[in-house]
This record gives sequence, C-alpha cells and structure tokens, in this order.
Amino acid sequence: MLAAGAIFVATYIILGIQGIPRIHIDRPSGALLGAVGMVAFGVLSLEQAYQAIDLDTILFLLGMMILIAYLELSGFFEVLERWIIGRARSTLMLLGLTVGSSGILSALFMNDTVCLIYAPVIVRVTKRLRLNPVPYLIALATSANIGSVATIIGNPQNALIGIRSRLPFLEFTGRLWLVSALGLLLTFLLIALVYRKEVNRLPLRVPPPRNPAKIQRWLLAVSLGAGIAMFLLLCMNYHPPAVAMALASVVILAGSRKPRRALQEVDWTLLFLFAGLFVVMRGVQISGLTDLLFKRTRFLLEGHTLGSALGLAAAVTLLSNLVSNVPAVMLYVPLVETQPAPDRLWLLLAMASTLAGNLTIIGSVVNLIVLESAKEEVEISFLEHLKVGAPLTILTLVAGVLILSL
Repeated sequence: MLAAGAIFVATYIILGIQGIPRIHIDRPSGALLGAVGMVAFGVLSLEQAYQAIDLDTILFLLGMMILIAYLELSGFFEVLERWIIGRARSTLMLLGLTVGSSGILSALFMNDTVCLIYAPVIVRVTKRLRLNPVPYLIALATSANIGSVATIIGNPQNALIGIRSRLPFLEFTGRLWLVSALGLLLTFLLIALVYRKEVNRLPLRVPPPRNPAKIQRWLLAVSLGAGIAMFLLLCMNYHPPAVAMALASVVILAGSRKPRRALQEVDWTLLFLFAGLFVVMRGVQISGLTDLLFKRTRFLLEGHTLGSALGLAAAVTLLSNLVSNVPAVMLYVPLVETQPAPDRLWLLLAMASTLAGNLTIIGSVVNLIVLESAKEEVEISFLEHLKVGAPLTILTLVAGVLILSL
C-alpha cells in the first residue's frame, strides 16, 4: 500500500501540475511512469498490468477519432462552421450561435476536436469584426463541455463510463440531454449578462470568407454515412468498440486518400494516457488504497438522498479540478462498480466530472485547447474565466443533480 500510495501521489502531481521547474514530463508520460512503477515495485504483476488496460475503451476512442479525422479531412467542419457563423446578425446572435453550435457538435463528436477546429474560426471572425473575442471563446469552451454531457461519445470520460457501465446509448442520452440543454441556456444568459456591454443587439454583418471551403465530396459522403451508421447501431445497443472500429475500417477502405494523414490526426497521446492510468488505478485498487482514500466519503456513494448526490458532485468537481476529469473518473470507476444499483451513480459521475471542467482553466483539456489556439491574439486570465466558470459550474451542477433526482 505504501508503494502504491507513493506512485499514485507522484503520478497525480504530474497530472495536476504542469510546468514543474526543470521537469519536462507531460501527462501521458507521467501516466506511463506511474504504470511502470506499479509493476517495478511489485504492486502489480506484468500480467495484471496487461489485464488492467481496458481495450474496449481504447478501441472505442480510436475508432471515433478515425471517423472524426476523415470528416475533418473531407471539409465537413469547415463548411458547417462557416454556415453557422455566417448567419449571425448581431453580437448577441453570434453568441447564441456559438453556444448552440458548439454544444450540439460536442454531443455528436468529441468536444476537444470541436474546439480545435472551432477556436481559430472564432478568433478570425472576431478580429475581422473588431470584437472582443473573450466572451465567444469562453462560450465555446464552456458550451463544448456542457454539450458533451449528453452522449457517451461527447468526451473521453463519458466514453469510459459508457463502456464500463454498459448503459444503453439512448438511456444515457435520455437522462442527460435535458442537463445539457438547460446548461447551454444558462451559459448563454450568464455570458450575455457578464459581457452585456460588448454582447448586445446592435446590427452585425459577418463578411464572407475570402477563400472557398475545400470539400472532398466522396470522402464527405463516406464519412457522413459512417457517422450516421454509428449512431443507428449505438441506438440499437450494438457493442460500441465493435461499431467504432468496424466503421473506421470501412472509412479507411473507402477513403479517397492514403490513411496516413487521417491517422496523424488521431490523438495518440490521449490513448497513451488512458492506458497508463488504467494500470495505475488497478494498482491503487488492488493495494486497498482506494478503500482507504474514500472511507470517509463512501456514504456519498451509498446514499440515495439529494444531499448525498450534491456532496458526491462537489467531491468529483474538486478532484476533477485538481487532476483533470479523466483521471478523476478513473479513480471513481472501481468504487461505483461495487455498488448494488450503480446506474444513477454512473450518470451522476459523467455529469459532474464534465460540468466540473468549466470551473477553472485547468479543469478540462477543452479549456486549454481554446486558450492555446487563441494565445497569439488574446490571453484569457484565470480570473477572467473564473467569473463565468464558477457561477456556471455551480448552477449547472445543482440543476443537473435536481434533474437526475426526478
């Protein structure tokens, strides 16, 4: 237990604090070192480490990433974003379109992918219109987090929960779509209130893009067809990893170009992070450290009251902002799996860990993606984000817990 505890603490320090002086280790490398440490110090055997890696989750994420990569290469996202932003008639309408489109797209695709593609577009549009990009960039990040709550394919932690819980796709979405919809409305109202001097009803004309979008029609048809097929098969409760990998293979075979460029778009470091964390978390579980860490808060998992649900949401939020939401979920997964009726807890864990990402800049990878994409034009400070993120997180978490308690 001592060895597991030391490795766990060291791994989570690396995960939670980036930019440690003279130590240039990123999150995936930290997870790898933690996994190796669990085996090297005898917490796990090598065979147990192999078995700890959840290939279902890894393959599901990989298949999704390949499909999204081909959609991006086909020009789908570029066309969609230009169409959405081009319909704005005022700064208030531009805010509404940013919130609505990023929220909906993040429910259908991985939210980090949406922000990677969308953030530069918002920066360019606001620069050409001489608008302050901060409200729209904060809207993008917060809406992407909130929108992704609704489906198991919206973000990595939901994908993990969807695989482990085996909750049907439609049941998961049926319970959480209202949380996302209400959260997006609260996002729009709160940002419009905080930035009311800059976001208003004054007329706005978005100039057309200078260059036409590059569309590969055959690749677009194949990618969209595979995406639609994926939703239908998931709704019919086919095994998510099998669906994602089968359709990714179809797209690769039918694609009009070599797959190397699409595979370069896959976030391999995220998959690497997941694999390492699976091993670290299994070591923590086998050593008995999980029971020790959560001994005083186990009543939050076992309780069925509104107070226990709010307490669990608060605990998940705090942990998610210390070490990010994916590691936080991995720490809770073995605890939830042991509960007699875990469906409500799985949904609460998915909702709280995702909404928690809006609290601070470091609470979600999505926030960091938006900041990095816009850093050459504008810098959003910790407090600037917090004045929207803090009230929004509290409001959406309370609303989400109340909705799940109905």
